[in-house]
Amino acid sequence: MPAWLIIGGGIHGTYLSNLLTGEAGVSPDDIRVLDPHGTPLAVWNRHTGNCGMTWLRSPGTHNIDLHILSVRRFAASDAGSPFAEFIPPYFRPSLKLFRKHCEHVIRKRGLAPLRIQGRALAVRRSGSALSVETETGTLKARRVILCPGMGDRLCYPAWAAKLRAAGRPVRHVFEPAFRRDALPEGTDTVVVGGGITAVQLALALCREQKGRTSLLSRHPLRENNLDFDPCWIGPKCLTGFHRTAYPARRKIVDAARNRGTVTQETMSAFRQVLRGGQVGFEQTAVRDANGAGERIRLRTDAGDRYADRVILATGFDRCRPGGPLTDQMIREFGLRTATCGFPVTDPFFRWHENIFVTGALAELQGGPCSRNIVGVRNIGRQLLKYIREFG
Repeated sequence: MPAWLIIGGGIHGTYLSNLLTGEAGVSPDDIRVLDPHGTPLAVWNRHTGNCGMTWLRSPGTHNIDLHILSVRRFAASDAGSPFAEFIPPYFRPSLKLFRKHCEHVIRKRGLAPLRIQGRALAVRRSGSALSVETETGTLKARRVILCPGMGDRLCYPAWAAKLRAAGRPVRHVFEPAFRRDALPEGTDTVVVGGGITAVQLALALCREQKGRTSLLSRHPLRENNLDFDPCWIGPKCLTGFHRTAYPARRKIVDAARNRGTVTQETMSAFRQVLRGGQVGFEQTAVRDANGAGERIRLRTDAGDRYADRVILATGFDRCRPGGPLTDQMIREFGLRTATCGFPVTDPFFRWHENIFVTGALAELQGGPCSRNIVGVRNIGRQLLKYIREFG
């Protein structure tokens, strides 16, 4: 029976498996990572590939290895130098470099053999241990770390859900079956969304597709290189946050994240193709939609717009991640939540004596950076303190 079972093998779960084996001194035999996908970072790689990401929004110091300069060191090595591209501000790596570095870390640290392919369905008490039910059997561990992503909580506007139900070509860029490179050529595509994913996708489509690509956004495109103010990474902002009541913490987190914004270089590239007529842009909201022969009619505040297909870049629902699994665990263990439904944890991100959380589940303790790479690095520091203090 392993001491630690990490549920979720994305960026957060992979980093924590590296931290536990590489810095906490936990034997690889005492750690397992449960994830539905066969390879580490499968969903993250699919999402970043489908939206056309070129550069990370995070600096190179935010990575899945233990040392903050690991990406820079890799970029200077024989293996990394062919991909050594960074962009200001904050020395941000290219997606190619970041992916190659992740592959390097996973291979060098032996993280892939720690994985078990499967989906957690329920977690229950089993004496002093925890029992995790999966589709293929039951696993036991002394402690569980929940690292669910938001990939199964996609946001579909009501009009889009109606069209999808009618069989119309409306897709979300983060759907598991969506592949940008498999889209048919020469069609009129409308991208709906106003953040960095929408703009990156529109840029990729106008480069690759012979048909017309247009972007519809409810608000003006807003430029910001950061997901949140860097003060939220450390005590400058977090000290006061931890003194705040939980209902107010939720409001603070929601207000502090720069949702629906675009980085400087992405905005510059979009303005260039917009001026060249290679892509269209309209600030308007879609109110309803229906089929119009073989096409789709979007009823917007600016009038009717027609398309052969619609691709949503509308992000994720604002709900607690983990779905039925976290619902079941709350009932099973009587876990405490704030009025917003998110976990109330201790400073070590423990939701229960033997259950830890990360990512969005940790927001009411970790603050606005919790979903990001730097957020799990912060959580990892607290986890190390816990292990060193309590074993």
